[in-house]
Amino acid sequence: MKILVTGAAGLIGSHLVDLLLEQNHFVTGLDDMSAGNPLNLEDAFKNDNFSFIENKVQNFLSLSSGFDVIFHLASLKKPFNSIIPSSKVLEDNYDMTRMVVEQSLKYKSKLIFTSTSDIYGNSKLFNEDDPITIGPPTNERYSYALSKLYSEQHILNQSQQSGLNASIARIFGCSSWRASKKWSGGHIPIFCDKAIKGEDIIIHGDGFQTRSISHALDIAKGLTQIMDNFESCSGEIINLGTDEQTTVKEVAEYIVDKSNSKSKIIFIPREQIFGDYKEILIRYANTNKAKKLINYSINYSTREVIDQILNKFSDENSSYYSC
Repeated sequence: MKILVTGAAGLIGSHLVDLLLEQNHFVTGLDDMSAGNPLNLEDAFKNDNFSFIENKVQNFLSLSSGFDVIFHLASLKKPFNSIIPSSKVLEDNYDMTRMVVEQSLKYKSKLIFTSTSDIYGNSKLFNEDDPITIGPPTNERYSYALSKLYSEQHILNQSQQSGLNASIARIFGCSSWRASKKWSGGHIPIFCDKAIKGEDIIIHGDGFQTRSISHALDIAKGLTQIMDNFESCSGEIINLGTDEQTTVKEVAEYIVDKSNSKSKIIFIPREQIFGDYKEILIRYANTNKAKKLINYSINYSTREVIDQILNKFSDENSSYYSC
């Protein structure tokens, strides 16, 4: 099949591209490289079935021909202390979704949209059909979750009103050696990088908040399974991730111990970082629906993901200092 992956140079997108190429699909990767890493596509560039376009989703799709399947992963996310306006997160993410939906309707493409577990806030059950509660608009950080929720609504509206063939995957935490070492990559690659360099590891709050971190390969595989089982997934919202919970504190301690690091773990009051934002204290992926619809499974534990990242980052660090 002819497949488009937006956000192709990102963490999940690059793993997805590799899996699709292994299945002998013709894959076009699209990324404006504002957050993507070309090294993530190193293997893909060697494959004749892969083509890459460095451009914004809005610019490319207005000029392109159709695809059998579109995986829309590209997204703007406002980091802490960023000059990126929160209004731009809302506007750009919806503009991309609107353009992808128009393209999918025009060429009758199947659309698989990646949303976020941030939508759930401080949920306890993480059921796809549960009501959603978003915090007050006085806190800008809700903009990202709202942009995804609005996109979900637009996609499902078009599914009912215009016959759009679409499925939504709500992605929970994941990582791999391809993760960014910056804020956008999540706490695990940041902690691993700090530990290898012997730098202080900063934890917001007491560190007892739980997170569910799976391997980005498992997430990418889940996305291909949605494509392969599209008849049962069309019009559905499906969680992808792991139900394994680890606290931020225990992850930091494991990383320091595993890497024999001299890093100190420093705790900063949550309010000092988040203000009135109610940080998510419990996070795990409820994948009952995914197991039923696509036979979804997790192949890597959180510690196995950490071990792989530490090994890769250690090799990179050794190469840097030997130069």
